[in-house]
Amino acid sequence: MRRLARLLTALATVPLATAVLAVPAHADEPPAHVPVWDKGPGGERYVAFGDSFVSGPGITPQRAVGCSRSERNFATLVAEGLDVTSYVDASCGGATTRHFTESQGSNAPQLDALSADTTLVTFGTMGGNDIGLVQLGRACAASAETSCVPGAGPDPLAARFEAARKGLVSGLAATKERAPKAEVFVVGYGTYVPPGGCPGTFLGLVDPAEFDYLQGQIDRLSDLLQQVARDAGVAFVDQRRIPGAIDHTVCAWPDQQWIRGINDFGDGSLLHPSSAGMKATADYLLARIAEERVTPAPAPTTPTKKQRLAALKAKAKTVRAGVTCQQRGRTVRARVTGGRGAVARVECGRWAPGAWAWTARSPSSSPPGRRRSAGSTVANASSSRCSTRVTRTCAWCAP
Repeated sequence: MRRLARLLTALATVPLATAVLAVPAHADEPPAHVPVWDKGPGGERYVAFGDSFVSGPGITPQRAVGCSRSERNFATLVAEGLDVTSYVDASCGGATTRHFTESQGSNAPQLDALSADTTLVTFGTMGGNDIGLVQLGRACAASAETSCVPGAGPDPLAARFEAARKGLVSGLAATKERAPKAEVFVVGYGTYVPPGGCPGTFLGLVDPAEFDYLQGQIDRLSDLLQQVARDAGVAFVDQRRIPGAIDHTVCAWPDQQWIRGINDFGDGSLLHPSSAGMKATADYLLARIAEERVTPAPAPTTPTKKQRLAALKAKAKTVRAGVTCQQRGRTVRARVTGGRGAVARVECGRWAPGAWAWTARSPSSSPPGRRRSAGSTVANASSSRCSTRVTRTCAWCAP
């Protein structure tokens, strides 16, 4: 039991200590963010913000820049999946929302990674260190004799959540201002503990109520991130919706864990994503990006009467009509070509002694629910005393 408490205590400090130890002794200001790669101007230009749930402590290989950044964190996998032209990983273990605008050891302010040319930003995960989620986990596992679940009374985390909200809102507004062309995806936290947890796996130190309280605060932070994204009009990526996530929590078998529990097994860090968890997040994020980038088909519109008349007139101009008298003027034969489907039938009738007429009519074009007309005259011709005379009219038969 003491071994577990020591491990969780170390968990709360390792990501931040990694960043601090990387500060050069002679440096007053940290160096600017350096792209992981930049293949030239233009193209997709991606910047990733976040805390240790983005950077990937304990997942090898690690980048030699501090901040516990893995070469296999989800941001890198997304950059590879999109084949971006430029990729900057500004995430850092132990980061809080104030590190959007303040340096963190050797890591420059995360917002400084943006430029006017940035086209894609993943914003988070961020806020967990503002709330103290890892410290909360440590408190829950500190002893079987005490509980991390607060009793009746004021919410002990209310002020922290409000401070986190303000930091997230400010950081997101600055992101949109500095990178006005960028698509922004706010990334929430995931399902790390199943309902009721797994007390046996945690040596009885954490009871079901404590497991539920811990995941409840993680969900509360994800809900906050979702609200901040909605208010800013940007997309939200909810890791709790990753298919199968509930089967890959800290309570799963080691080779099935997307979040590490009491042992990191050389891949990840306690209560942080494993390499498999990073891949699951990257795959889901890529799917969400593709989903947001699909252009919806325009809704069909019903043409107005004026538009229908204009279309009919255009078709009428293509009609060619003729009337032929046969058998000493007693038989009239009409021939119609063209019309592009506007001619539905030909009507013939005697309109004067020894003279015949026909009319080509279009199909009814009344919209559904309105009184249907018999059609519209698109052309006519007449024959009198077997001398053919052809005319065209475009009279409109109103529905």
